[in-house]
Amino acid sequence: MVEDWISRANARQRRGRAGRVKPGICFCLYTRHRFEKLMRPFQLPEMLRMPLVELCLQIKLLSLGRIMPFLQKALEPPTEEAVTSAISLLYEVGAIEGDEELTPLGYHLAKLPVDVLIGKMMLYGGIFGCLSPILSISAFLSYKSPFIYPKDERHAVERAKSALLIDKVGGENDLDNGNRQSDHLVMMIAYKKWEKILRENGAKDAERFCKSYFLSSSVMYMIRDMRVQFGTLLADIGLIDLPKNYQIGGKWKEKLDSWFSDTTQTFNVYSSHSSVVKALLCAGLYPNVAATEQGISEKALGSLRQSAGPTSDDSHVWFDGRREVHIHPSSLNSNSKAFQYPFLVFLEKVETTKVFLRDTTITSPYSILLFGGSMNIQHQSGLVTIDGWLKMAAPAQTAVLFKELRLTLHSILKELIRKPQTGNIAENSVIQSIVHLLLEEDKPKP
Repeated sequence: MVEDWISRANARQRRGRAGRVKPGICFCLYTRHRFEKLMRPFQLPEMLRMPLVELCLQIKLLSLGRIMPFLQKALEPPTEEAVTSAISLLYEVGAIEGDEELTPLGYHLAKLPVDVLIGKMMLYGGIFGCLSPILSISAFLSYKSPFIYPKDERHAVERAKSALLIDKVGGENDLDNGNRQSDHLVMMIAYKKWEKILRENGAKDAERFCKSYFLSSSVMYMIRDMRVQFGTLLADIGLIDLPKNYQIGGKWKEKLDSWFSDTTQTFNVYSSHSSVVKALLCAGLYPNVAATEQGISEKALGSLRQSAGPTSDDSHVWFDGRREVHIHPSSLNSNSKAFQYPFLVFLEKVETTKVFLRDTTITSPYSILLFGGSMNIQHQSGLVTIDGWLKMAAPAQTAVLFKELRLTLHSILKELIRKPQTGNIAENSVIQSIVHLLLEEDKPKP
C-alpha cells in the first residue's frame, strides 16, 4: 500500500465528523496551501488504487466473459498494465488456464476472501493434513510478524528466534530438525508455544513468555482470532467440518482455536512434519521464489548476470528470475553460510539500498517440481527446468511421476467442487504418496 494524501472531498467529510453530535473543532495536519492547490478534488476510484487479482477472479467466477473487455466498461477503467499483471499472476498461481478458464483451484480461491497466495496455502493446508501450522503462517503473513525489535537489541532478538527452535517450552518437541532455515516456521512455533502456555497456565504466564522471546502479546491474540476466522472460511467451502455447537457458551474462540490445533484431527495428521509444511509454503507462495546459481539454468543465469552487473563476493547470490536479490538482515537465513537447498520462497520484496526478501523459507526441489510452474523435462541430460529458469537434476522417471501427480492433484480439487468432502481428504492415497515423497527427500543422505 502506498501512503497518499486524502482528497479535498475526504477532508470536508472528516471535518464534518467533528460537529456531528455537538459543536466541535477539527485540527488538520496539512497546510491551507496543500488543501487548496495540491490535493485532488475527489478520491481516485478503488479500482485504480488496489490490486486487481481478486476482482479478476470474481469476474471469472460469475461468468462475466473475458477480464480485460469487461473491466474496460468501467466508468474509470484500470490501466491495461495493471489488468495484464493481475491476469498473469492468476495464470502463475494456477487459478486460470487456457483461454482464461477458471481451474478447480481458481474456483475455490474465488470463494475465499483473502489474498490468492494465502488462500492457495490454506486450501493445500486442509487437503494435506497440515491445517494448524498453515493457519498460523497464513495469519502472520496476512497481518504482521510477531517479533518486536527494541533499539540496539537486534542480536538478542535473533538469539531468541534460535532459542524458540531449540527450547522445549512446555516440554515438547516442535516439528523435526528441518525447521532451522525458515522464518515462517519460527513464527508458527512461537504461536504454538504461546497458545499452549495460555491454555494451560493462563494469561500472565503467556505475557511472560512473550517478553522473554521479544514477541508482541497483542499480535498473538490477533493471530488467534484470524486463525479462527480462516478456519471457519475453509469450513464454509466444505473443506473441513466444524464441531457441533461450537458457538454455544463463553470462550468459543479459544475452544475453536484449540480444536484447529488438535493433532488427532484428520486435517492435522501431517502437521508435525516440517518438510510437508515447507512444501505447502512453496505451494502457496510460488511464483515468489529465488534461487542461487546452483538452481538456475545456464541460459537464464547468463542473462541474469548481465542484467545484475558485477555481483558481490558472497558465494550465495540469490536471483528472483529477473535480478539479484538479498535476504533481509531480520531473516533467520541472512547469516547462514550453507543452505539445505538452493531455493527459497518469500511473500514480499522491499527495495531500499538493495532489493531485500523479508521472511524466507528454504524450499526443496520436490516441492517446486510438485507445486511450481510449467515443467520442461530434458530426458537425456536428466535435468528439469521449471518456468524456463529454475533447474534441478531429476531422472526422467521422477520428473514424469511428478507431472502425473500434478494432474491427479488437479482432479482431486475438481472432485472437491463437485462434492465437497470432509474429514478424509488427507487419507487419499495420492496425498499420502506425495507426503511420503516429501518426507523421503528430507531424510539425511548417508
